[in-house]
Amino acid sequence: MRVDKMIGNSNLDTRKNIKRNAKKGGLVINGQVVKDTSVHVDPEVDEVYYMGELVDYFENIYLMVNKPKGLVSATRDEDEPTVMQLLDDFYLSLDLSIAGRLDKDTTGLLLMSTDGKFIHTITSPNSKIEKTYLAKTRDKIDQSLIEEFKNGVYISEDNYTARPASLEILDDRLAKVKITEGKFHLVKRLFSNMGNEVLSLKRIAIGNLGLDPSLKEGDYRELSPNELSLFGF
Repeated sequence: MRVDKMIGNSNLDTRKNIKRNAKKGGLVINGQVVKDTSVHVDPEVDEVYYMGELVDYFENIYLMVNKPKGLVSATRDEDEPTVMQLLDDFYLSLDLSIAGRLDKDTTGLLLMSTDGKFIHTITSPNSKIEKTYLAKTRDKIDQSLIEEFKNGVYISEDNYTARPASLEILDDRLAKVKITEGKFHLVKRLFSNMGNEVLSLKRIAIGNLGLDPSLKEGDYRELSPNELSLFGF
């Protein structure tokens, strides 16, 4: 691995700064000053110091969390308990970010990672990655909503038309909804603007990655290489 990538993945500095500081003698590999940041190192073997600090490298972490109700999707909050309280001390020591937040009362699949590119891929509207939800509603779901969702529901309170969404009616008051944008309370507002109300909401998939059925609410695990490859990582 390139030494600048090793340092960058350790969240010590940007590639641009690493290159500049290396030219000034800020990079030491196995006791030797190195000014070329493109040289390759083995993180398991080579001792790398950057600006006097030992580079303690680790691979990026990718977590799947089965979020329960009552927790805010944030790394910190002064007033509300967050999903971070689900994690053990090792993961709490990392610089984790959340990819695609869930409302406090929404359950299901939540992704967290130390990899900024991964977070951007999941959350960027340009990626158009589908998020799939199970929605239980107050009233019977009318068949006409399938076409309404497909055409884009007008969200009156924000004066905009939502992107086309997929609606599959599973039962009178249960549906599977697929959306490609992350507007606040969007699934709930799709239904409310059609005269219905969502009573409970659970995210069951992001793209082709489904929530592990063996993962209980409040539990989490790291993603497998095969699961990461679903997003091109």
